[in-house]
Amino acid sequence: MTIRLTVAALAVASAFATPALAASPYDSPILLAAATPGEQPAVIVTATRQVQRADESLASVDIIDREEIERAGPGSALDLLARQAGVQIASNGGPGKTSSLYLRGANANHTILLIDGVRIGSVTSGQPTLENIPLSQIERIEILRGPASALYGADAVGGVIQVFTKRGEGPAQFEAFGGAGNLGTTQFGAGVSGSSGALSYALRAAEYETHGVSARKGPYPAMKSWHNYDPALDADRDGYRSRSLGGNLGYTLAPGHELRLNLVHIESRNWYDGGGYNSPAGGADVGNDALTQVIAVESINRITPIWQSTVRLAQAKDETRAFRAGSRFDSKQEQVLWQNDIKLPLGNLMLGYEHLEQQVDSTTSFTVKSRDISSFMAGWNAGLGNHQWQANLRHDSNSQFGDKLTHVLGYGYRITPALRASGSVGTSFKAPTLNDLYYVDSGGNHGDPNLKAEKGHNRELALRYDVAGTRASVTYFDNKIDNLITWAALPPTYAYVPLQTGEARIKGWELAYGALLGAYELSASIDLSDPRDESTDKQLARRAREAARVALSRSFGALSLGGELYATGKRYNDAANNEKLGGYSLVNLFAHYKVDRDWRLEARANNILDKDYELAKGYNTLGASVFVGVRYTPH
Repeated sequence: MTIRLTVAALAVASAFATPALAASPYDSPILLAAATPGEQPAVIVTATRQVQRADESLASVDIIDREEIERAGPGSALDLLARQAGVQIASNGGPGKTSSLYLRGANANHTILLIDGVRIGSVTSGQPTLENIPLSQIERIEILRGPASALYGADAVGGVIQVFTKRGEGPAQFEAFGGAGNLGTTQFGAGVSGSSGALSYALRAAEYETHGVSARKGPYPAMKSWHNYDPALDADRDGYRSRSLGGNLGYTLAPGHELRLNLVHIESRNWYDGGGYNSPAGGADVGNDALTQVIAVESINRITPIWQSTVRLAQAKDETRAFRAGSRFDSKQEQVLWQNDIKLPLGNLMLGYEHLEQQVDSTTSFTVKSRDISSFMAGWNAGLGNHQWQANLRHDSNSQFGDKLTHVLGYGYRITPALRASGSVGTSFKAPTLNDLYYVDSGGNHGDPNLKAEKGHNRELALRYDVAGTRASVTYFDNKIDNLITWAALPPTYAYVPLQTGEARIKGWELAYGALLGAYELSASIDLSDPRDESTDKQLARRAREAARVALSRSFGALSLGGELYATGKRYNDAANNEKLGGYSLVNLFAHYKVDRDWRLEARANNILDKDYELAKGYNTLGASVFVGVRYTPH
């Protein structure tokens, strides 16, 4: 492609421009405001696409660090995200099964997933496959709640989840982990990272496997009349296996000029119930093989003491193959980014260009199999005295839906050194997926090529308190979404088709608290929202109006103990609110024991009360489970 060659050539040329101080994505002397001597402020990048102190962000952002990831036990990113503020999930069974994440009540395909800045997910469904991202490959997660199309383009109606993988620094360091639990669950992983001279490196490999539980609770009534129906075929356990490799290689060409290569490669096999139907596509041994892969090359260059340029060429794949039914859905997204971060006399300026090509190769016949989006974006954030500002503007030119302009405007005021008030308004949009537009199968399920793009208009107010290990926040949000797309089964055939409503509205409150109380660490959050289809006055499917989370841990020298409580209200499985999903509460426990400086024993027990609950009608969830492991991390 011409544009790729042009941008790549510029990256190479800029790599030998005026030398300056070396840059790090989390410690940029260009962009990061000075901290109090001895202070180590938490920093984020997702809220503005630039390095920013977390306590200066005007957006609602949560950070999940490596310590919390290790506490979460085995599993995927979805398992950990399900326990975070503003997040609800649905799942068609146990580990690895098709799942949906609802961020701030928005649709499952209203959240963008980034891995080290690269967009990843299915082009056909529009959803990120978080159930296939193993925790073993994740170093850090940032959750941006609220519309972010002005930063990241189409689909960021509910927010953005960014996963960061490990980067090497310092002397070579080896790490390893192994563990086992009930349900035939095992997880093993190892990695090495470090740096030598101009070279930095990190490599991690891991395997996770579980026998799981039967995906379905039992047959639907209609299944009993099917020819050759055998309920025993749905009674078996439906397991899951994931093997992953992650790598990061960096080379400093000159002070302030670095080339990076990032790789994430995940292969998984997922078994599920074939409907108890004894046919080539049914039976006990059915499932799919999946591939999730990100490859990216970056050039990060300090052009002048106040100007940093980042050029990225990336390819992301999301592929699924049913190993008995024979169906195949292969998504590929090729991405080009040129972002310029400039220090101004007041604040920081961001100017960027992004190009995205989306392609699908499938056994399903799609009328259109590809589209491309070219985008220009600009952002500015600044602080002066007690005042803070953020402004972002983005223009997306979609080969199918034409031009879209989105914006975010935010203002904050520091009432006291510890207390801040802020407010923002913003717009977002979601282009219909290829499934929405063109999907068709032999069962009569089909898309609608006449669908319009969804449009969001959001406003929010927040009050945040942060001092000496204690933080608290109250946030009000109101997100109106025009042309919301939902799939529903319509009589008389009950085939699934996409429907477009006049307007949906998701408004509510988020309350959060966290504190270090001596040897105790406490965190809690409450979500109170009303996710509603205003054209029908019905609650949006699979989203509760209330959810609460509490986590408490304590250290006793080498021993750390903790517990978690998660509770959610009732939901409905369908848009018509005919199928109720009851509310539920879960209790989890965990313990860590430091054998010595480098070795640690870990144990986790989830759903210790063995609660029977549903995340999707007719599908099982895990009962009580226990996992024990040992971790080696030299210090």
